[in-house]
Amino acid sequence: MNRLKGLCAYLSGPIDFAENLGCEWRNNITPVLENMNVQVFNPLRHSFYGTQDLDTEKRPRMAKLLEEGNFEGLRQEVKDLNHWDLRAVDLSSFLVVNYPVPPVTCGTHEEIFQANKQTKPVLLMIGENNRKKMPKWMYGRFPPDHMFESWDELITYLNNINSNQNYEFTSSDDKRWLFFDGKHMQSANTGTVSIDNKRVNQE
Repeated sequence: MNRLKGLCAYLSGPIDFAENLGCEWRNNITPVLENMNVQVFNPLRHSFYGTQDLDTEKRPRMAKLLEEGNFEGLRQEVKDLNHWDLRAVDLSSFLVVNYPVPPVTCGTHEEIFQANKQTKPVLLMIGENNRKKMPKWMYGRFPPDHMFESWDELITYLNNINSNQNYEFTSSDDKRWLFFDGKHMQSANTGTVSIDNKRVNQE
């Protein structure tokens, strides 16, 4: 079973005020997702055409504009990032989020609220013992069972979603997850489709 096969995940989290731009956690989670046949959208390494100069030219150019106080020029550069990041959110099936508590982020909030409006799974790694420190607003927008206190806990959840036949989906899971490879899809072994637990011959 590979429920997550063919889905796309966007890696959301602080960049500007994160150590090494938040590179480490993104590099660590990417192979985990790829091993589940998930395509990963990483805002530090966009795959859109025309974004190849992001690290070598664009980020240094933005830093120079900020240092010079050229805020209008900076705005024009950052608008590209806004476009790329939010388009990647739109194309994603779910989000994996490194959510600092207390929050020191801006774009992350726009990304996760946009995904939430589309009823996508937004999986928040909030850190140990931080549930009571979360902004109360977040509990009105995101289910507590999609908040995790460690990466191990989040990865175990993803493994259950992906391949555990005995995993019992919560109401939040049922509302937010949509799969291409599941009970409702054609089986390569049987040539049948299961719809509402009824099997239909596809020959």
